[in-house]
Amino acid sequence: MTVSKAKGMAAGVARLVFNGLYRLFCFSGHKNEVLFVSRKADEPSYDYLECGAAFEQRGLKPVYLSQHFKGSSTVAYSRLVLKELYHLARCKVCVIDRYDPVVSLLNFKCESVAGSSAGHNELPVEPVVIQLWHAFGAFKKFGCQSLDVAEGHSSEEARQFSIHRNNSWVVCSGEGARAAFAEAFDCPIERVVPLSRPEYRKLLELRKQQAGSEAKGAGRPIALFAPTIRKYDKALNPFADLETRGFDRLDSHSYDVLWSDHPLAAGSDAKGDVPAGLLSAQMVVTDYSSIVYEAYLLGKMVLFYVPDIEHYRVSPGLNVDPEEMCPSLVARTDDELSNKLSAWLACPEEYPWDEMERFVGSAFEGSGSNPADDLASFIGQAYPNLYSKPKAAEAPAYV
Repeated sequence: MTVSKAKGMAAGVARLVFNGLYRLFCFSGHKNEVLFVSRKADEPSYDYLECGAAFEQRGLKPVYLSQHFKGSSTVAYSRLVLKELYHLARCKVCVIDRYDPVVSLLNFKCESVAGSSAGHNELPVEPVVIQLWHAFGAFKKFGCQSLDVAEGHSSEEARQFSIHRNNSWVVCSGEGARAAFAEAFDCPIERVVPLSRPEYRKLLELRKQQAGSEAKGAGRPIALFAPTIRKYDKALNPFADLETRGFDRLDSHSYDVLWSDHPLAAGSDAKGDVPAGLLSAQMVVTDYSSIVYEAYLLGKMVLFYVPDIEHYRVSPGLNVDPEEMCPSLVARTDDELSNKLSAWLACPEEYPWDEMERFVGSAFEGSGSNPADDLASFIGQAYPNLYSKPKAAEAPAYV
């Protein structure tokens, strides 16, 4: 039996079992929950808690199902799936922040989106499923944008497991990310709303708190090295090589270096909250991580270390190419990295912020001052009978 055929059989069995249990649980009682599911953290994220409070104000009971499944226990995974199916049967709204295989394989009550050529145009109404993707912007390609490359799923696997199916609405950080998100989730662009995540508001508040709080001349500047996760092709990891060599060419006598592995690469929780070290750093060095957008919101300088950019343009691919948008902020070699780090940490006023602005573009256009409340209001407007005690609020329309 081929691997593809075995996966197809596994997907078929899972689909049958999941739907059978879901229908059984649908007889369990009144539906008045808003379910938040995360398989990459043991505690609900800041985004989830803020959204939960906003939905609770409108009469829905928040249920947080957060468990970092590390793949070590079939029993633990089965228990998690049963909990998710039970609460999916009891919820009016479900919020996810990544690909969720249970949600993708279920046959919910759906509505058709007329005139859409997207692969996923039958979208759930019971429950309403909200994809609150865990990253700002759309720097690198992901989801259905990166099929059949080393860093992505195969087209056959995506079809077998209905990957990224069943998102009623997809939330992105701003207008500039909508088209990429529609491609990544293979959904109508009308169903991608630039409301951003609650962390957007939190980061702007933190920036205000930090403004003027750093004493001049107190301590040495800090460079935070924060690479993206490498799912495959682990040999092609310039940051790991840089760390192994002990930063030999970096002038660590004039600044301190912090290292922040991607949470999933480190095997720890990935709650989606502000990364450790970001607040204290003056410069963020990354390759293709969405931390660039968080750094931007906090007013931090960013430097792209991308020796492997030709490879990465192919797998998984880039929606925004730093060499095209901000060439001065790119370093391909150790010498370039060391020289630019030393120069800008010594004289931050010389940092080319105009290029960083060009890279970010309209990634946050449309984000409001209270994303959690904006999302709950928007969903209430889209489904007028959803809430038991509606809260009067105007929500923007997206066409």
